[in-house]
Amino acid sequence: MSHGYARWVAFVERHHRAILAGSLVLALVSALSLRALRLDLDVLDMLPTGAPAFDNFKQFVGEFGQLDELVVLVTANYENTASAFADVFVPELRRLRSVRTVQGRVDANEVSTGILGRYVYNYLPLAVHDELRRRLSPAGVDAAVAANRAILQAPFDLQAAAWVQRDPLGIAALAGRSLATALGDNRIDVAGGYLRSADGLALLLVVRPVQSPFDIAFTKAFMAEVRAAEAKARAALDFPAALRVGYTGGYAFALEDEATIRWDIAQYTVLALAGVLAVFAAGYRQLRILPCVAYGLVLATLLTFLAALIAYGTLNAVSLSFAALLYGLSIDSAIHYYTRLMQERQHFDLRTAVTRSLGALGSATLLATSTTAAAFAVIGFSNLGGVSQLGTLTAFGMLVNAVEFFVLYPALSFRWPAAMTAPRPLDAPLLGRVALASVRHRRPLLATGIMAVPVLLWLAAGVSFDVDLMHLRPRDSPGLRIEQEIARRFGTRPDTAAVLVRGPDVDSALEHSEAVAAASERLREEGLVGAPLSVTALLPSERTQRERLQAFAALPRHEAAAALRAALPRHGFRPALFDPFLADLVGPHDAIVRPGDPALAAFEPLLQRYVRLRPEEAIVATYLQPAPGVDMTVIEGRLRAVLPATPFVVASRALLEAELGKLLRWELLWFFVAAFGVNFLLVLVRFPRLTAAAAILLPEALVSLALLALMRAADIGIGPVNVIVVPLVLGIGVDHCVYVAERVQRGDSPARAVRHVGRALAVSALTTIAGFGFLALSEYPALAAMGELTAASLLGCLVAAVTLLPATLAVGAANEDTVDGTAS
Repeated sequence: MSHGYARWVAFVERHHRAILAGSLVLALVSALSLRALRLDLDVLDMLPTGAPAFDNFKQFVGEFGQLDELVVLVTANYENTASAFADVFVPELRRLRSVRTVQGRVDANEVSTGILGRYVYNYLPLAVHDELRRRLSPAGVDAAVAANRAILQAPFDLQAAAWVQRDPLGIAALAGRSLATALGDNRIDVAGGYLRSADGLALLLVVRPVQSPFDIAFTKAFMAEVRAAEAKARAALDFPAALRVGYTGGYAFALEDEATIRWDIAQYTVLALAGVLAVFAAGYRQLRILPCVAYGLVLATLLTFLAALIAYGTLNAVSLSFAALLYGLSIDSAIHYYTRLMQERQHFDLRTAVTRSLGALGSATLLATSTTAAAFAVIGFSNLGGVSQLGTLTAFGMLVNAVEFFVLYPALSFRWPAAMTAPRPLDAPLLGRVALASVRHRRPLLATGIMAVPVLLWLAAGVSFDVDLMHLRPRDSPGLRIEQEIARRFGTRPDTAAVLVRGPDVDSALEHSEAVAAASERLREEGLVGAPLSVTALLPSERTQRERLQAFAALPRHEAAAALRAALPRHGFRPALFDPFLADLVGPHDAIVRPGDPALAAFEPLLQRYVRLRPEEAIVATYLQPAPGVDMTVIEGRLRAVLPATPFVVASRALLEAELGKLLRWELLWFFVAAFGVNFLLVLVRFPRLTAAAAILLPEALVSLALLALMRAADIGIGPVNVIVVPLVLGIGVDHCVYVAERVQRGDSPARAVRHVGRALAVSALTTIAGFGFLALSEYPALAAMGELTAASLLGCLVAAVTLLPATLAVGAANEDTVDGTAS
């Protein structure tokens, strides 16, 4: 018995009340700190920084995505019903002080008197000037006036008469057609001023509030106001039941995620604690010791929450799961401590029993805790934000647990000595017999394992990678369902890419964007992309506008004006009514449309999809859709070849997912190698013989390969969350083997060692499985899958610890007595 342990135990016995009081103060302070902890609701924060594919996409979503928008889908069973509702709903939304802008109906009169009125000649692309020249010829003028007479001979329409008087040669219509072609998608009907689906049964509204969606207090109040406005609009109609109103975008997702994360925390954290304690109680069939075990678990978890607050300030759905994991992991040392203590109590007084327990288990516990902490520390180096936090926090929690083993558990033993007595024998004869059978048949067993390795390696090498970001969303997401319905009704595609250009001012950015739009048209002719969508149709650069105005000034305008004056009376029109148009046709034009011009007011919400103005720069987006089967890397390469002097970046979900796939491949390899290497070194320090160290690690390595092979067979991909399962299996599975190997090193045979630690081994494994298993209840499919895979793998580790490990440890034993021992 170590004199060091004896002195330490004597110290703890003298000061156990102070130790427990101090731990209680720490627990209370940590619990109070939870009030300051905030939830990170942005899924993109999980992605790393530094790689262009990640940075560009996050910048695009932050600047132009739906993070700062509430997108409203209004659907109805009859055409025009949705528009009638929107006519009432939009004014109600605009009255809200929490709303900055609402993209609702575009006023056709504002357009006709704005960009297609005063500025109409700025919107005549050079490509239509040949057609415009034909319209300005005497024959073209006469044909246009004759067509106008035919229009007015139809049933009388004041609006048609006004359009004929304002634009007798169809110049505004020509500009409007070019504008609509460049801005719109032919699957979207903008008739009536709303952005409507082709069947007219659905329309979209876009609301921009005054604050960020990640201010949850604001978002809750804002969404309550929006729903109240919806109820008021419904009440004003005679057909409220015929409408369906759905919400998506940043504010809908933020509200969903906040509620889901809180429910997840409450659900699997409480259930994991209850499940872990239930397994412990079932394994030892007594409840007196449960408060001691529960207190250690809760204290370690609360202290880790305090560390999270200090280190990060915010946690997300992935990193918050550390609490459930820590319950299952940190109870292992308590199980082995109390098992050994109760065994020693059968022969010794309490102080001696505590001293002997620490002496027997101290090095094994430090090693087991270190291997698990090392596995999570490796995960802490992940480039994925939530995964990195999960690894770092769980590693910290395991170090807290190591301190508890030497300080808190002995103090609790002296505070409640009556609980430290064994109610029944603590050996596990059945597991001992399983181990003995494995030892006696070790050669065929190990031969089977060796032959399985190449097959498992072949299968594991083909495991797929799940890079779909939508799989990080909750499984039941109304916002995601609405987003998918919008894609179906309006023909939008998730593979749409954005080409972003910057400039010190908006005009230089627009010039770059025009170059991108021209290059995109070239790619469209090559069959690489669909029709590009560019804001430069609605907001051309100053240089382009001046080129158009100069080209218009060079047209035979005066001859056309004379021809029009002559043709009007021939077809029954009074020329005086057309004097404003004639004066405008021959007059000088040099006014330039710029951002903020009242003529663009009707399009302000649309402009925000394309242009972002900052004090130091302007950013302009052009949207591209790859042709079927065309990789975005090919499109990006062609753009760079066509535009060598134009600075731009491509933000694409396809590029991001391709980069994420490369990252996951690297992290899977790095996690496996690093976790195996670090654990091997740690084990080698305690078990210097290479054969013993290899025997401890090989079962976990085999289980890891089997896991990857199973994932391939079941078509389960490695994703940003379950990528951590492999190092977890290596780190946690080693714990079971360490306690068996420790007994063997002290003189037990492998079978006898399993018999003596079998109950603690099984209970600790099952509590860890319970901790991970309850994650399967998470609303986040990625988190639930991680819990399921880890739980299944740890069950495999338990089986390996009582079969493969004894067989491996028995290889090279001096004699059969040492190998077999007594297992019954």
